[in-house]
Amino acid sequence: MTTTASTSATLPIQDTTAMKTVGKSTLDRNDFMTLFITQMQHQDPLEPMDSTDMASQLAQFSNMEATMKMSDNLEKLLGYQVSQNNLQLLTLIGKEVQGTGNTMGVVAGQVSTTEYTLADAADSCRVEVYDAAGRLADTVELGYAASGKHELTWDAKTPSGTVVPDGQYTYKVIAMNALGQKVDVDYRTTGRVTGVNFTGGKAQVNVDKSIVMNVADILVVK
Repeated sequence: MTTTASTSATLPIQDTTAMKTVGKSTLDRNDFMTLFITQMQHQDPLEPMDSTDMASQLAQFSNMEATMKMSDNLEKLLGYQVSQNNLQLLTLIGKEVQGTGNTMGVVAGQVSTTEYTLADAADSCRVEVYDAAGRLADTVELGYAASGKHELTWDAKTPSGTVVPDGQYTYKVIAMNALGQKVDVDYRTTGRVTGVNFTGGKAQVNVDKSIVMNVADILVVK
């Protein structure tokens, strides 16, 4: 008895992940004109393009040209406006500003002015100060605190009495009312502008050489 062996052929599987799109995904004015001229060159002489269709395509090209010119002009205008705004920010150097935030700077043991507002009277109030790395640098127990504005008083020292290094610090006010409920706190940072930074496409000012403040956060210029 003869046994016939059957074989099966396996078709190669095409790797679709290696396929890439050829050409551009968008058309500019030159591409439009190239397509239009090519269409005119290869049209059937016995059945030329209808004059209405030709006028419609030319109108579309004209509208596209006008739109692209308007977009270019707006982009130039925006760039000019940004440059003017950046130049105006230079006038802030040397002036005192106040902005939102709970940051403060320490320079040679001196703490920049910062204030906070309590929405209600606090039966107990504590201030926790953190360095730039997020480490707890000091804790200040204030006890009772009335509602309203308060200027933060900190000696820029650790609990052991060591003066903290210069730099930017943040603080958190933990206030509880007589019922043991948390009191809302609003923070304000005040200092003198010592520099302007435009990196990353965002305008920022340096306050007291250590605090980085976004221009959008500035509330008062003194």
